[in-house]
Amino acid sequence: MTSQFDLLLTQLLEEWYRNTYKHINYTDTFSRKALLEFVKAIEDRVMYKHCLEDRVSMAEMDEAYWEWLDENADRLAAEDEEYRHNNCEKDGV
Repeated sequence: MTSQFDLLLTQLLEEWYRNTYKHINYTDTFSRKALLEFVKAIEDRVMYKHCLEDRVSMAEMDEAYWEWLDENADRLAAEDEEYRHNNCEKDGV
């Protein structure tokens, strides 16, 4: 690894720590627990933002949602209208 990579990793760790714990760590060392949390957070974020398989899964879920919504839009609109109508009667509006 290069010194540039180490610098960026340090900056990332400091930013994560500040964001997670809402204060600055004034030393250059961290607890093992905090470092393991950092690694897990970075792993989750990298997979979410850059993993091809995750992107494909999200797109498939997105397509499935829109198909489901197309099939159920009229029913959902009717349920929403009935809910609003019943609540307006209770409130006297």
